[in-house]
Amino acid sequence: MVAYLNIAAIRLCTQSEGPGKRFALWVQGCKQRCPDCCNKQMQEFKQAHIVETDDLIHLIQKSKSDFNIEGVSFIGGEPLLQAEGLSYIAKWCHENALSVLVFTGFLYDTLLNTKDAFVQELLSNTDILVDGLYDKKQPDAERDWVGSKNQKVILLSDRYAKGIEYEKQEHSMEILISEKEILSNGWPF
Repeated sequence: MVAYLNIAAIRLCTQSEGPGKRFALWVQGCKQRCPDCCNKQMQEFKQAHIVETDDLIHLIQKSKSDFNIEGVSFIGGEPLLQAEGLSYIAKWCHENALSVLVFTGFLYDTLLNTKDAFVQELLSNTDILVDGLYDKKQPDAERDWVGSKNQKVILLSDRYAKGIEYEKQEHSMEILISEKEILSNGWPF
């Protein structure tokens, strides 16, 4: 299948975007427009980096080989708006023993009722879903990876134990410095 994704950023290996070492992929574009979103630059619907899904799979394979990642995290922007390409990657991840974590502003119940076959396929290949809009009035400092208390961590497989989001009991932030740029990800506050 040839599909393309509009990508805002990629990290070959991070420990701030889910359990263990992960490949993280941020998509460009989000309708939610949460006030004080930590990824405001990813909200606008504009062309960022158009990448073929098979090229991303090759990067994930390299990350698995080089860093021994345990999974992939889809972040945004809003990943569910690019469900076609992400569902293909998520299926490949499951077939290759990698877990999938998806962050979304949509509520799980809403997603279950959608008729979009790509959204359903993405959900069927997701291990952890973090759902709900970020609410700056309800900050969550107890759970890993979660911005606000209204957001739910939903286990869609038995790969992880209930309560995995409390494992570190702190938020983390990573900074990557190269000759060309300084990048950060994780909890920015």
